[in-house]
Amino acid sequence: MNIIIAGCGRMGQGIAITYALAGYQIQLIDMKERNSKNFNLLLDQTITKLNNTLNILYNIKLIKKVHIKKIIKNISISHYSTSHKNLNFADIIFECVPEKVIIKKDTLKILSESTNKKIIIASTTSTILSNELAKYVKFPERFLNAHWLNPPYLMPLIEVSPCSETKKKNIQRIFKSFISIGKVPIKCKASPGYIVPRIQTLAMNEAARIYEEEIATSNDIDKSIIYGFGLRFAVLGLLEFIDWGGIDTLNNASSYMSKSMKNKRFETPKIVKNHIKKNNLGMSTKSGFMNWKSINIENYQEEKLKKFVKITELLNIKPKINIK
Repeated sequence: MNIIIAGCGRMGQGIAITYALAGYQIQLIDMKERNSKNFNLLLDQTITKLNNTLNILYNIKLIKKVHIKKIIKNISISHYSTSHKNLNFADIIFECVPEKVIIKKDTLKILSESTNKKIIIASTTSTILSNELAKYVKFPERFLNAHWLNPPYLMPLIEVSPCSETKKKNIQRIFKSFISIGKVPIKCKASPGYIVPRIQTLAMNEAARIYEEEIATSNDIDKSIIYGFGLRFAVLGLLEFIDWGGIDTLNNASSYMSKSMKNKRFETPKIVKNHIKKNNLGMSTKSGFMNWKSINIENYQEEKLKKFVKITELLNIKPKINIK
């Protein structure tokens, strides 16, 4: 599989390292107009940054020292003016230029006009909708957004957001590529914030409000996330957790918070109220956001608790047991 990355910034470098770690030969292409002196400066800076990142991965024992040179060797860096002919040999091209529509527009135009329609072009934007960017792509049926979470070489999730024209086979192809390097791709419609940033933005703003209202110190707020919120949702998905605790429980909490805080942001969403009307309360009624009818609840709960224990061991916060 031939992977080309258009853009030599932090995300471009991160994706290059990710594929290089998995043994792929990667081409990093600088898309910015610059003279040879400035390109050579960029080349030196990029190689230094790649080495710095790989040394960190060595220090945290993810790779061996001997791997660093081999990984760097797997990443070639060139300028578009000298490597544009290579674009047509790619299977996937990742667009990783700055988050400005005008820059992405020009880059996507160049990439799509220089390549045939079989080559997938994926923007790594975290903010601009795939339907908006697709307007600048020749053969938009091969275009989609692929939102990597930072740092890409460690975070397994990739949010894939197709545009209206994206062909199903191209979604399947990029999913296959991501799975081959150990990633967990998910699909979502073209919507502001995808999934993770949308939930994350609400959570971070709420944390900032709690601090602003002097309810707790910044240290205690963050501890509550690390040892409570975050720990729990490392094992359970949000909707899975709603079903576990009961959809009616969420409704009760939302109603109380909405009235107490006098703010609509805590109001119960319609889907929760509809589930309650139909008596789909989650695990207890075998139906909710998930279908529990074919699941052995006892075995399922035991497996989830095993994972909790493993995480507490990793963080050295396993419950203290002193039974005599």
